[in-house]
Amino acid sequence: MNEKILYFKSWLTSRYINLLGDKSYDFKTILIIKMDEIGDLVTALPVFYNLHALYPEAKQTLVCKGFNTIFFKHIDYVDCVTNFDDVNHQQFDLIIDLRGTAETLHYALSIKPKMRLDRGSIRLKNKLSGGQKNEIDTNIEVIAPLLNKNTIWSNKIVTSADEQNKVGTFLDLEGASSFVIMHLGARDEARRWPVERYAKVINHINKAYSMPCILVGGPDDNEANKKCLELVKSKINVNVAGGFNLLEYAALCVRASLFVGNESGPLHIAAAQNTPTIALFGPGVKDVFYPKNDKSIIHHYFLARGHKKQTLANSTIFQIRLDEVIHSVDRQLGKIGH
Repeated sequence: MNEKILYFKSWLTSRYINLLGDKSYDFKTILIIKMDEIGDLVTALPVFYNLHALYPEAKQTLVCKGFNTIFFKHIDYVDCVTNFDDVNHQQFDLIIDLRGTAETLHYALSIKPKMRLDRGSIRLKNKLSGGQKNEIDTNIEVIAPLLNKNTIWSNKIVTSADEQNKVGTFLDLEGASSFVIMHLGARDEARRWPVERYAKVINHINKAYSMPCILVGGPDDNEANKKCLELVKSKINVNVAGGFNLLEYAALCVRASLFVGNESGPLHIAAAQNTPTIALFGPGVKDVFYPKNDKSIIHHYFLARGHKKQTLANSTIFQIRLDEVIHSVDRQLGKIGH
């Protein structure tokens, strides 16, 4: 279904349910639908935190992709399911549709919850009134009818002592009291800044700050990380691709002096943990997926005809110069003033 048509149908669905539904806000069961990637889920975490603050006795059920369930490992008020069929015939008081489909619209109409709030309605309104907002702002706006003045904006990821201790032990063994995280990967090749430029940034950090870089990512990032380190003079850097799960990586971010990387899940996790970041963007709309914290420097260029025209051949990520990234590194690590 066309995206704009889906937004319109989602708006109609919510209008119909909310006009006819029970007007009490006594929600005991809440269904949240977010069938998206890692970064999308991380920017939606304030929704869960606010709902729990408002309705502490309510049970939240999240429909999401399997790799995102880990973010709720230490959050006992959220149950995760990875197949919409597992909840398709259940009744819920409140439905929050943060990324649904035609199937989830039909489901909401069939069970008629007390209230339905949805991202599609907000995206449609924002498109008609000037454009997309930052994704955290959009997610908060979805649940705005429920909120009070004590809105929670933080999307910090909950980690445990076990994850923090594993990271601490690793850093002790490496002798890394201060370090920079580097993430070279991204799902789309047009979003990957060249490995050779990352190697030169690492050389600068090693020489100017005597600080190691820890190259992170999943198993798919291992080859790029190895190739990068082959171009680096110092041997103090380490490739940990595939070595940490997402919660352990979140704990690592808390200890880092800086994150440098492409727009991807690891960037959004670092920003959620309030780590200073240097974010390199290729195809994408201005502001929407930028880190929300005040410790981030964004490098992002745009095509005259819009981001949807970008391909690997003309991706604006290649316009980001080495010298401007090194300048941002020096700003973030304190060598030069802001």
